[in-house]
Amino acid sequence: MSLPHALLGLIHYGPATGYDLKARFRESIYFFWNATLPQIYRTLGKMEANGWVISTVEHQDGKPSRKVYRMSEAGEKEFERWLAEPPEAPAPRVPMLIKAFFGARLPRSRFLEQIRRVREYHARLLSKYEKEIAPQIEEHSHRVGKGEDAYFWRMTLDYGRRQAQMTVDWCDAVLKGINEAQKREGQDGGFSSRS
Repeated sequence: MSLPHALLGLIHYGPATGYDLKARFRESIYFFWNATLPQIYRTLGKMEANGWVISTVEHQDGKPSRKVYRMSEAGEKEFERWLAEPPEAPAPRVPMLIKAFFGARLPRSRFLEQIRRVREYHARLLSKYEKEIAPQIEEHSHRVGKGEDAYFWRMTLDYGRRQAQMTVDWCDAVLKGINEAQKREGQDGGFSSRS
């Protein structure tokens, strides 16, 4: 996925400034795709050069002027073209799995602490999905009149929930397996001779 297409999708919900788009990232897709404000502004400039968006300057009393972006007809066509093409194969990059792969080189207590931290993070994420994001989807869909879109928003939330739950389950299995191995070995040192 490219940032221009994410921005086209967010502009599709209504005209926005770069700052508005950063806020829309935070309110919707930042769990699986994010961008910094400078990246957004840089990309909007390229999108405007490509003819995908049109900007207008809105003057405000007592405040700086705002540059508001709207999707052009060419942008609408590009967004529909991109949506219709098959998704790219994901390039998995999970830093914790690299550490797990080489985990025998680390003292057992430090490795276990890393696994616990990963578990805690994903457990908090699960709680956030349930207590904050799910209600926000419902509230936002009613506020902006996008009830049909809410089904798809919930679908992406479900993916995030399942991935976070899988990570918690994996961490639990790793912690249990290492604890059982420690009991069998009768030691609590490192995986090899490390402590």
